[in-house]
This record gives sequence, C-alpha cells and structure tokens, in this order.
Amino acid sequence: MANKENKKKNTEYLSIKEEKQIAHENQKVMKQFEQAKNRKNVDESEYTTQMKNPDNVIEFDDLHTFFYTDVGVNKAVNGVTFSVPKGKIIGIVGESGCGKSVTSLSAMQLVQGPQGQIVKGSIRYTTSEGKCYDIAKMPRDEMRRIRGKEISMIFQEPMTSLNPVFKIGDQLDEALNIYKQSLKAEQIKARSIEMLNLVGIADPEKVYNNFPHELSGGMRQRIMIAMALICEPRLIIADEPTTALDVTIQAQILDLLLDVKNKINGSIMLITHDLGVIASMADFVVVMYAGKIVESGEIHDIFNHPKHPYTVGLMSSLPSLSNVEGKQKLYSIPGQVPSAVNLPDYCYFCNRCDYSFDACYKAYPDDVPFENEHHASCFLYDEKYKDLNLNRPELPKNISGSADAQAARKIPQGRVDIETLNNNPKES
Repeated sequence: MANKENKKKNTEYLSIKEEKQIAHENQKVMKQFEQAKNRKNVDESEYTTQMKNPDNVIEFDDLHTFFYTDVGVNKAVNGVTFSVPKGKIIGIVGESGCGKSVTSLSAMQLVQGPQGQIVKGSIRYTTSEGKCYDIAKMPRDEMRRIRGKEISMIFQEPMTSLNPVFKIGDQLDEALNIYKQSLKAEQIKARSIEMLNLVGIADPEKVYNNFPHELSGGMRQRIMIAMALICEPRLIIADEPTTALDVTIQAQILDLLLDVKNKINGSIMLITHDLGVIASMADFVVVMYAGKIVESGEIHDIFNHPKHPYTVGLMSSLPSLSNVEGKQKLYSIPGQVPSAVNLPDYCYFCNRCDYSFDACYKAYPDDVPFENEHHASCFLYDEKYKDLNLNRPELPKNISGSADAQAARKIPQGRVDIETLNNNPKES
C-alpha cells in the first residue's frame, strides 16, 4: 500500500532536482528561439511565403505555441489551423485557458518571452503591398514594420492597457509618428482627434489632453479601439473587447467596432467567452478547447447544428427565458480542463463528455468534415463507428427553439428582443 502511495506522489509532484533539470533544458531551447528572433539583416526570402487561398488575410497552419516552465512545457496552443478571409469576422470562443489569447498574441509576435515561443507551424499574412510573410519565422525587427500598421490589437483590459503617465493624445500620436513620418505634427493631431470623434468620444479635443485616469472604462475602451484603427490596419484582433463593461456600453462598443470595420473594409478576429456576442457579430466561428480547435464552421451551422459535445455544452450554458420561467438550474459542463503541461494522448474532452466511449480513451480524434466547411473533431461522427448507433449531442429544446433561441442568444450581451417576447407572452 505504501509503495502505491509513493508512486502516486511521484507522478504528481516534481523534486527540486527534477525542476532544476527541466529549467536547464528549457534554457537551451529558449536561447535558440530568442537568437533566431533577434537576428539582424536577415534575407527576406527566409520568411516570405505564399497564401494557400489569396482571399484570406491571415492563415494559421498547425500553430504550436508553448511556454517553457520549471514544471514542464505548457502546450497553450497545440496545433491550431484556421484562416481569416478578407472583410470577414472570425469569432474564437472557448473557456479560459483554451488558447484564444495566445493564438492572437502569436499573430502579433507578442507572446511573452523567453518562456513563450512559437515552436512549430506557420502564420501566413499578406500585407497591403501584396507580399506574403510567415510571421512565425520573421525576425523581431522586421515584425515591427507590420505590428500596429498592418495588424493591430484591441487588448483585453482597457483599465490597464493605457499608459497612466502619458496623455491620451500622446499615445494616439505615437503610431502615426512611427508609421506616417511624412505627416506634420498638426496633421497627426488632427488625425488623432478625427479617430476620437469616429469612435464616439464626446468633446474629442478635451479628451485628447486628458490622462487615462480621468476617463471611464467605456471611454478607455473606445480609446483602445481608436488606437488600434488609427493606421487603418487590414486585420483587427479584438481580444475580449467588452470585458468589464456594463451591458449598455457593450452594445455600443460592438456596434462601433462593426461600423468602423465596414468603413475601413478590414477583417476582425473576435475573441470572447460570450456566445451572444459571437451570434450577433461573427461570420465564421472557431471553438477552442485545451489548445486545439474542436469545431469550426459558419455561424448558422454552429448555432443551429453544433456537432461537438463541448460546443453543445457551451450553448446549453446560455441563459434562457425558459430557465427563468421554469426555475431551472443553469447548465454547466462538469469536470475540469486537463493540465496543459500533461495533456493525454487521447481526446482531451472525454473525461467531461456524456457521450464518450472506448475509442475516446485510445487516441485523439481526427477532423471530420460536414457541409459548408463545417468541421468537428469527434469520434461520434467517425465512419468507423457508425454501426454502433451512438447517441449524439443535441441542443436542449429551450435553446434550439427559434424564437426562444433568438432571445437567449441576446441576453448575455444585454439585448433582449422585446418584439419576440411580446409575440410569445407568458401564460398566466
């Protein structure tokens, strides 16, 4: 009995010696990656490439982004493949820690180093000049020509993303001073004030001279959007753009983002936990879990006919009017996400899945294609197991019903379809 307990203890904990050995090995690997990124005078041919589809702005191909820690390698993004078409909005959804933000930071080469590194895969991006670069291979100095000008990011937390010791105008002017050096100081200021006006800031001349602490959270979020759009980028990465904002401001920010995107004819990678935001904004949805994409497809396919048990679980977790009227408990997915340091060699979701069977514990499922570029990684749809007559997940009636579904999807972002509710009055 004691031997079994010792074995269990050894598998769960690392000794100081083991941690030192891991740290020593990690140092070698991180040094190699950092040296590659810090190279000078690199020939452009080393990181130029071609897009698989010229209609895409950016293509993620088998992206692996890891963090080298003293307890092991954290596989935050573990083989992600998807693309963002021109003029479209791609929604990336999943619970905390699934790799959404790390994927977006990889596209900007902003993963915190030296621990965080892109270790495998490609990120192909076509610039406004028509050149196609593999961002994963670009030296750090060359990436600065793209970051902020071609690809910009609205960061997750507006309360901490702005520098508290600089005025709003100085922070807006900075990007123009770097990328639009032909502009005079008066023209740069005029452009910054124009952007403040575009994002709906009242009295932009006054706000231009304010410090961040003098503004509310909603106004700071608008400032972040103005900073991201001031150079008219081709790709906007919005990482939780409505976090920590009340529902009224959320609706305004989303409408503003959609309006500005249409004006500059840009593309958006929208990262959020909120399926209500995804339903009202995205053209295409990518569902991530434990560093991998478990399902992807057009917005109508994902919301009307989800395939993966995890996607159905997320949809079932949406607040619904039927839950309120029936006083039903809000559904939550049981269990915990596996550790990104010790991922299993089989399906990552099977220990939380009500539909798992023997095959789920033997290997990781392949990507199964459906109609209209709809894909899901699940053994339930594998042709090899069709004779087993396996049960497949379905949306609950309170979500799949068309009228209630519309209202349910709008509740999380504070938009309730009053007309729909009036047409379906509660029975007395």
